Amino acid sequence: MMIENFLLLLIFLPLLASVFILLPVFPNNQVYIRRFAVWFALIETFFSLLFFLFGGSKIDVHNIDCISCIFSPEYKVEIPFISSNILNQIGIHISFGVDRLSILMIILTTLIITLAVTGAKLYVKKHFKYFYSLIFFLESILLGIFTTTDMFLFFTLWELELIPMYLLITIWGNFKAKKSALKFIIFTFSGSLFMLLGILLMYFTNFTVTGILTADITQINMNRVNLLLQLVISIFFLIGFCVKVPVFPLHSWLADTHTNASTPVSMILAGILLKLGVYGMIRFNFGILTLGFTVLSPILGSLAIINIVYGAALAYYQNDIKRLVAYSSISQMGLALLGLVSLTNTGYIGCIYHLISHGFVAAGLFFTVGIIKLKFGTININRLSGIASIAPRLYGFSVVIVLSAIGIPFFSGFIGEFLVIYGALISSLLALKLYAIIAVSILILSALYLMKFIHEVFFGILPDKFKKVQDIAVHEFLVLAAISFIIILLGCFPFVIVNFLNI
Repeated sequence: MMIENFLLLLIFLPLLASVFILLPVFPNNQVYIRRFAVWFALIETFFSLLFFLFGGSKIDVHNIDCISCIFSPEYKVEIPFISSNILNQIGIHISFGVDRLSILMIILTTLIITLAVTGAKLYVKKHFKYFYSLIFFLESILLGIFTTTDMFLFFTLWELELIPMYLLITIWGNFKAKKSALKFIIFTFSGSLFMLLGILLMYFTNFTVTGILTADITQINMNRVNLLLQLVISIFFLIGFCVKVPVFPLHSWLADTHTNASTPVSMILAGILLKLGVYGMIRFNFGILTLGFTVLSPILGSLAIINIVYGAALAYYQNDIKRLVAYSSISQMGLALLGLVSLTNTGYIGCIYHLISHGFVAAGLFFTVGIIKLKFGTININRLSGIASIAPRLYGFSVVIVLSAIGIPFFSGFIGEFLVIYGALISSLLALKLYAIIAVSILILSALYLMKFIHEVFFGILPDKFKKVQDIAVHEFLVLAAISFIIILLGCFPFVIVNFLNI
């Protein structure tokens, strides 16, 4: 019971911190607020790593023979005083649990939040209390999404996440942020309506088949449901999840939102929120609606390839570095989706590995772009040149992050890409083998647009107006150093995650 209580502590501590920051007794001082936020985020990360070390080793791994990624947590805890008898009678419980996938998502969430909070020093210039309070409120919601075993609670948290994200984008973004945030809300909410239809259909279908009213993901059995109904429910879920990934043609909100949001918010959006869509697919489509997902996998594979090609092509033609990184995320998430739809154990592990790797790489790239914007006043590639001569530390960290994004060996990006491509190549579906070959050829484009960014921005003649600009500050150095360390660690020791998922 100790680990179960520890799980609740991990989920709800950020919520308590969020409330505590807003209390009148907490000093409205920028320095105190920021120090508290950084130290609390570090403590939360430490707790998540303890969970990985001591809790994860005791969780059994089910045989993942292509498509059996069912959420079956070793540790599961319910909060009875929140649940009511009426909810319990219809099978809805405020319950949480963890398996190995959710533990990895917890660690990714706490680490990215810590990096974003640490790096937010120069980007938050107003409403300090509200900013850090919203960040921790969002963290608690995200941890709840990654651990809840009740699909109605999953949907509630999925929708609740929109509130802090909208406020974080609009209040601390640029003058176009409100329009971008509204677009983000409309896309996500529209997709969520389809997801709610899928949840309701699954709920009542499961009752018809088993005679049990339950919203518990671990108890729902759709194996005896006919193919047509599974396809309908799968498509409803996929529409909601594809918006969040995002998958073409539901992607148009991403670049505008990133461009107009502040740097810490972009780090969280790219590092964590884009992973929610794939996580949802794993839990519902991949794990429960197995037959429907299998039939739809060639179509999803084609969408993944479109994402990879389309995102890379758009990124190559961008002069705005932030939009370049945003479109590159579309391409990279397409690669993760390709691993999932390969229906192989290797592809599944590659998908998870790539999600984690991209979380840190994308956060690092957006933080780098934020530093460039802050110090040089522009993120237009055509207006930047030769800054490596005055910012060698920024240049060094940028190269490490870019090399991982390209997929160079001994960096985390290579491991995820290799496992995904290999998983697709050994798939039993001929279409997936073809998609893998196309994906390999398109990955060259990622090297082109990212090396274009390094070459144009960091090399060449330094304009006179930039000569007095200083290299990165201490807090910026710490954030980039931490990201670079994680990228290299995962690139040199991939078994840390691979064995954890595959024991």
